[in-house]
Amino acid sequence: MSTLSRSLTVAAVALATAMAGVPAAAAAEDTSQARAWPGPQILNQPEAKAHQLENTGIWKADPTRVCMSSAYREGEFLYQGCLWDDHGAGPDYEWPVNTLLRTYTYPTDPAYRSNAADLVELRAKPLQDATAFRITYNTMTDPGLVATTIALGDSDQPLPAPHGANTVMPAQVFVTVHGTTADVVGAADGRELGSAPVTVDKERRQVEVRVPHSAYDPTGRRDVRIAAATGLWDKENGKYLLPQATADEDHPGGAPSGLTNPSAFFDVAFRYDEPMDSAWRDRRQKAALLQKDMSGFHADIDFTKLAAGTDDDMTDQRGGVPAHGYIQRIFPSHFELAQGRRQPGDPGAPPAGTFTQQGGLNLTDDSELSGQFGWVCRDDCVPDLAGRLQRYLIYVPDIAAPARGYASLTWTPGYALTPNDQVNGEKDLFHMVGDRPGAPTAVIAVDGRGNDNWFYGQSGASVFEAIADAGRHYKLDPTRRVMSGFSSGGYGANKLALQFPEVFSRAFVCDGLDRAPSFPGLNGVGDTLPVDTITQHEPGSKLTPLLPSRRNQPVMEWAGANDDFIPYLITRERADAYARSDFYDYEFISWAGAAGEHMEMCNSGLWDVLTDWLGDGSGVSAPAHVTYVRNPLMDDARFGLVGDRAYWLSGIATRSTDGSLGTIDVFSKGFGVSDPTAQAKQTTVGATEGTTSPVNPYLREYRHLPAPPAASKANELVIDAKNIGAVTIDPQRAKVDCGAKLRVVSDGPVKVTLAGCGSRTFDGGTTAVGSLLGSLLP
Repeated sequence: MSTLSRSLTVAAVALATAMAGVPAAAAAEDTSQARAWPGPQILNQPEAKAHQLENTGIWKADPTRVCMSSAYREGEFLYQGCLWDDHGAGPDYEWPVNTLLRTYTYPTDPAYRSNAADLVELRAKPLQDATAFRITYNTMTDPGLVATTIALGDSDQPLPAPHGANTVMPAQVFVTVHGTTADVVGAADGRELGSAPVTVDKERRQVEVRVPHSAYDPTGRRDVRIAAATGLWDKENGKYLLPQATADEDHPGGAPSGLTNPSAFFDVAFRYDEPMDSAWRDRRQKAALLQKDMSGFHADIDFTKLAAGTDDDMTDQRGGVPAHGYIQRIFPSHFELAQGRRQPGDPGAPPAGTFTQQGGLNLTDDSELSGQFGWVCRDDCVPDLAGRLQRYLIYVPDIAAPARGYASLTWTPGYALTPNDQVNGEKDLFHMVGDRPGAPTAVIAVDGRGNDNWFYGQSGASVFEAIADAGRHYKLDPTRRVMSGFSSGGYGANKLALQFPEVFSRAFVCDGLDRAPSFPGLNGVGDTLPVDTITQHEPGSKLTPLLPSRRNQPVMEWAGANDDFIPYLITRERADAYARSDFYDYEFISWAGAAGEHMEMCNSGLWDVLTDWLGDGSGVSAPAHVTYVRNPLMDDARFGLVGDRAYWLSGIATRSTDGSLGTIDVFSKGFGVSDPTAQAKQTTVGATEGTTSPVNPYLREYRHLPAPPAASKANELVIDAKNIGAVTIDPQRAKVDCGAKLRVVSDGPVKVTLAGCGSRTFDGGTTAVGSLLGSLLP
């Protein structure tokens, strides 16, 4: 029997058995991989748990998980701090102007994890004879390394905080918690007012202190002033550690130049008015600590509300939990390979002293930044922002959500940028995309676990974790998700949208690179770096070969004709690829002049060009024709990122084991449509007004596909496979049944599974083969 006849006979028997309702032996394997939910595993996981968000003992209230907000819940008053904002005093961080001026730095002893004084939450609860306070830190390896001073009550003048904190604040009583001990003193005279028992829960990174009413009794009062700040503790000398010019193993560094006796505090509570356009939302904190005066940060707690058990999120009030506008959320990641920030000795950390950026910004000595222009963090690598708690920024329009929910646009920022760098007024990305009356859209901007991990591993997983968290708390339409990003974040947006096309209805890429660097590659930093100098890359990271996966995903890409960071020919390659093939629905915008400069392009108020194309964010959710390029080298299975599915295809596996790409192309005649006939590429010129330059010219290249024309329906699948060893097809979503004809062209053996029907293995050959209950196809 010939190979062709044998393949057809096996296929026919499997089909006949499946049709008869008896499972064929070849079809006995589990086909549960054809699950209904789209996207990678990490997107569809139950919410992760974080010890810092857990309650034990007397504490019952759910945290707000919204940065710098407060609420009355379950008889407790909660203040939610933020994350990674423990920078102490000094200038506001802005890249690239002061990349190396991050003000306070931690001692080099890894026990501090460069994060020990990061205050995540402070809450208060009245008891019969005391007031209980609970402090939650982001990081805790040794509770004796950190201290928090709580100021209770008011005073006519701000008074010096105890233990050499070098900071004043109004107070009647100071409570300082350090390690397993607390002291309570009169703010005016330093007189000891009694003991306050302390309980430390190291696993949850929480410290509870109970201040007896004999020292301070707020019972029945409606406006009890409270303030708090956190710093590092000198265990040997019983006082706060003060920053010096340069950190060493036992002392923090980063003391502002010319400032003697700087404030000891790294992080301050009750910062309700921190501006959103600050990278880490600590601008006012830094300025206040520079002046060593915390008078501007406090809450006024109504203890009668607490006694009555009144629940009040204070929505639309200062300090309350917002429902609309900019909202910075905290979420628990599924992953924590280490606490705090990455340390030089952590697995995967790039060594310091690697290279110097052109233009005068020296990166040779800063362990937090060296190597970051060329680093993909995978497997056991500890990312920059290593801890379990992560943050993202979401903009929720002040427009009622449609019945199906808001569309959403997810933004991945570029190197050393944060979600907040896109906040710059009424014409920023958030407002321009979000506030459209006919298409209100929630805009989600992520940290990606720091700069810069190129959205592989935990970094890529964090994008989907943020999307999932937003979907749990806001009414979002999962069929209208747009993926977007800038620069290295543009690479990340492209990578994730191509790796998981069914998750994203559209993609917008602003000046994105085409390959991810591998240490120590210097991917395009400085003045128009020639492509031939970019020599070291993460294997399998090139994006252009993956573009066929975008058959059903409209895309807009922006490039700068005079870009000084990313050479135009890098982005031009993708534009040419779109133009060469007839199945892409795309727009490619080439900016010139001021708008073509790298740092201006996606931060200069040009968003009307995007919103005109974006529409309501819809894409193709049920395509008749699916193409997917399988790239095993992009998989990060440990972090739930395996790109092996697209729409109604799943379990896509390459035949080779060396990481080579595989391509699967399947057309279903069950939809009753044929492929649309594409028009030729169109080219126009235009200009728009921006916030930086009044006239911003651009060249627009585009092709928009018409709706697929009607065709006769048939119970038939046409499959073309290159280096594909297996694929599973969901017949219901593909609008066929178990009796479907299969026309298969493959360059080698390929196992085709119809979920719930059975499996057939076809030998490779250039001649189409198939079966219909044992009959040869014509």
